[in-house]
Amino acid sequence: MPSPIHKIVMRRIYIIYVLGLVINTTALSVLVVVVALGAVTHVVHVGNVLANMPRLTSGVAPEHFLVSAFEHTKFITQVAVVSLLGAVSYFMYSAVSAFRAMRFTRTV
Repeated sequence: MPSPIHKIVMRRIYIIYVLGLVINTTALSVLVVVVALGAVTHVVHVGNVLANMPRLTSGVAPEHFLVSAFEHTKFITQVAVVSLLGAVSYFMYSAVSAFRAMRFTRTV
């Protein structure tokens, strides 16, 4: 049976371990997001794309527009958009994982 001090120390060790994993991957994913956003905004004028986009309430037209716009861009823009989506997805996954790990270490 672990003592209360043992539980407190181990809880702190687990928190430090999880934070170390999240901070490193989070910094990398934020860096990828910044670089990908810079690449997209350098090549594409996002304001014009949004101005030409149909209303969001017009059924499937916005999805068709976005797919068509993606298909007719340069390869570097496609790579930047895919890496941006991947980095944001990974960032959200790591944030949820960290939240779940922190939730189990709280004292009652």
